[in-house]
Amino acid sequence: MKVEIKVVKVEGVCEAGYKVGDRIYLDKFLLSSDKPICVHAISSLSNVAYALSHGMEPESLGVKEIYLSCPDPGTELGRGRVIFKLEVVD
Repeated sequence: MKVEIKVVKVEGVCEAGYKVGDRIYLDKFLLSSDKPICVHAISSLSNVAYALSHGMEPESLGVKEIYLSCPDPGTELGRGRVIFKLEVVD
């Protein structure tokens, strides 16, 4: 299964330059993107993205959609934070 990891919100400034609409794809165990992939973001997304790519349903976590963020604490304590939506697309 292929998982799309899409930027849905940027709070403050993303040091990696992510913008709303940017996408990363996980296909089996390979990542692809038109932009470089931020190691901090992918570290917080990889476990759930991998589980989705192997059949986990969002409902098993008690939600219909999955949103995760990078580990930056946000504009109060840092420069910004990125919110991603994860979903199976293929």
